[in-house]
Amino acid sequence: MKSCLNQFLFLFLVKEKKGGHSLAVGGTRWVGYYGIVLFGIVSLLADIVYEGGRSVVPEFLRFLGASAAVVGLVTGLGELVGYALRFPSGFLADHSGRYWFFLVLGYAFILFIPALALTEGWGLAALFVFAERIGKALRAPSRDAAISLVAKDVGIGRAFGIHELLDQVGAVLGPILVSAAIFFSMSNFHFAFLILVVPAVAALLVLYVAYIKLRGYVNVEARSLTVAASLRKLDKRFWTYNLVAALSVVGFLHYSLIAYRAGGAIDPWIVPLLFAAAMGIDALIAVALGFAYDRFKLKIFWLILLVSALPAIFAVKGNAVMLSIAILMYGVGMGAQESIYRSVVADLSPLEMRATAYGVFNTIYGLAWFIGGFTMGFMYDLGEGIGPWLVASFCVVCQLTAALFLALLLRSLKS
Repeated sequence: MKSCLNQFLFLFLVKEKKGGHSLAVGGTRWVGYYGIVLFGIVSLLADIVYEGGRSVVPEFLRFLGASAAVVGLVTGLGELVGYALRFPSGFLADHSGRYWFFLVLGYAFILFIPALALTEGWGLAALFVFAERIGKALRAPSRDAAISLVAKDVGIGRAFGIHELLDQVGAVLGPILVSAAIFFSMSNFHFAFLILVVPAVAALLVLYVAYIKLRGYVNVEARSLTVAASLRKLDKRFWTYNLVAALSVVGFLHYSLIAYRAGGAIDPWIVPLLFAAAMGIDALIAVALGFAYDRFKLKIFWLILLVSALPAIFAVKGNAVMLSIAILMYGVGMGAQESIYRSVVADLSPLEMRATAYGVFNTIYGLAWFIGGFTMGFMYDLGEGIGPWLVASFCVVCQLTAALFLALLLRSLKS
């Protein structure tokens, strides 16, 4: 199996040398592109599993007898913990130098999604859903650190842009695959989850190929630093950037809230199509802005702050046209965030603390996402008359405040 995969993917691209380190024919720049594509394919396959499963998990839990409160708790708490655990996982990856261990373990946890085919009660199903999010927390900091290491001669922005493009292809294909499986199996959820074992195993096989070909380039020495000492190595500019990003995320209207408002204005079958279109836009924007970041660096963040305010502004009017535009603008905002946010972390953190830096950033990002969603949901509950205007004003204020700190950050980078 190893031989077949290696020949199929990289026989004409990469040659190995003794000791397990790999050399690209075109030098380290080509290694960067190989690594980006390999990690992108792993994420594509994993997203087919995760996004495909997530698209029907709420309905599946309801089918098994879970209440709406249980569904909300499982999905919401799972996302929150999935982000909160990224700091300790990133710290441990840097502390041990074992990026590949956390990558393999984290991606192995995606098998909990096809394992839902074996569940008959909502309790075990909820535990499996929760476990998959823990896997995401284990792998994400090491994955982003690994991408930044192999892409150092390619450009951080374009690296994460290309990775996000491939990632979003999986995010679109997953729900389509699961939808087709449910349709042709006459609403058999267990069958739909079972077929996801194929992309899950494929993701692990491609990750194995990545390990064989790239382990010599993703190799960081273990560091015996305490948590406090590790955080002190992240300077003021890094923390200022985290504040800028957090404020922008708090003021970025979530898709779930737009879709909730769209329930009475847009036909139900159209909303998923708009979401798929938004994910397609996400992928294209991520690539374009990723390349732009390598040229303009943090200056491109002004555009992100502007774009992040648009979904809430378009969603003020609750008609079908404006809400549809709001969903598409959500895709633009997510594309900008997914490529640029991670690129800046790489530029503002020392190489030996890269996974810790991504862990810190992702934890703050997750908390900001949770706070923003809860706050804006509360505002919408105040009523159609005032709620949408409050949300739009809140988002604009958050982006303006983020802009003030961005100006301070740019000023400190010049000095």
